[in-house]
Amino acid sequence: MNEYIELLLKWNKTHSVTNYNKNELQEQINLTLKALDFIDKDIKTAIDIGTGAGIPGLILAIAMPNTKWYLIEPLQKRYSFLNYAKLKLGLKNIEIIPKRIEQIEPFKVDLITSRAVKNTQFLIDLSKDFIDKDTIMLLYKGENAENEIKNINAKKEIYQFNKINYVILKDIHA
Repeated sequence: MNEYIELLLKWNKTHSVTNYNKNELQEQINLTLKALDFIDKDIKTAIDIGTGAGIPGLILAIAMPNTKWYLIEPLQKRYSFLNYAKLKLGLKNIEIIPKRIEQIEPFKVDLITSRAVKNTQFLIDLSKDFIDKDTIMLLYKGENAENEIKNINAKKEIYQFNKINYVILKDIHA
């Protein structure tokens, strides 16, 4: 993960894809990886919606090398960084898609992740064509997580660590 941090900080000097400093990046990586305590590691395919500078999608792809990851990031400078990081880190389990999720031809996945992208119902609606009966959603949410998911039609679990709520949705009915 240190190589990722160094790549991002170097890239960020010219292209400004994140505001995090080195310590903040390490903290975000730790918070991202904590979610692995709450999900099955035997996931074959995953989508990260709005990957940004790689958190959580790129970080989880590094930690889950046997999972095929589709990182969805429509902003050109972030997409460019993700491609650069993929090449520099030798990540063969990643495909980066420079579009919004609603512009992508749907395919079913085992896991959908997202951090700081809209509210939960909106994310379900956006990604409904990627969800099948066994798909799990892992959402990194703030303090309003419980309220945000109370009317969601799915099996719900929330785990809290520091100020992050890890929302796990299963048996999702979009």
